[in-house]
Amino acid sequence: MTASLDKDRFDILFSILSSSHFLNKEGLANEVPYFIETYDIRDQAIIYRKLDALTKRLQSVGIQVLSMGLYDFVIEHLQASEDLEALLAQESQISKPKLYKEMVRMLSLQNVTVPEIARRAHEASAQIVIVWQVGEVYPYIRTHELLSALQPVLSDRPVVVFFPGTYRINYEEGATLSLFGKQTARYYRAFKLDDYIARGIL
Repeated sequence: MTASLDKDRFDILFSILSSSHFLNKEGLANEVPYFIETYDIRDQAIIYRKLDALTKRLQSVGIQVLSMGLYDFVIEHLQASEDLEALLAQESQISKPKLYKEMVRMLSLQNVTVPEIARRAHEASAQIVIVWQVGEVYPYIRTHELLSALQPVLSDRPVVVFFPGTYRINYEEGATLSLFGKQTARYYRAFKLDDYIARGIL
């Protein structure tokens, strides 16, 4: 999905995510079952609609899915903690670096975001966790940092991140995530979903 919106792409994703091999975390050589599905930011509205349909389709065949939209979570959390109005009131009065630090503190990966994702996954008995809206929460929540923080508490089931950018794996130099094709960070623990097909696991 990085280059185009193949009409059959989400059928392929359904085949992968609904397979017993995927759900049982087979063929990963004991690595964490984390996966990156990239797409072009220009297609985001379509991707989100198709992702919603994919989630419902998986649930219709009895697969429990936690679909975690990070932007939606951020708004819900800030509203529940009564921090949203205060942030909006201060936005024009404080510097961007200070606002950034406040947001990072309020959405602490260790204390807030990661525990909440893990809690929701366990409460829903989710067999798959799908994370999306990662571009909308940058730079307060960075995908590579989120995945690293999730590993100790949520590595017993597949986690799939829909990522607006690229994920390049170079087995000599390592792997990099590039958000919007501009913001680059190293992250090497995730697989591409197409690896399941390329390696003949499906």
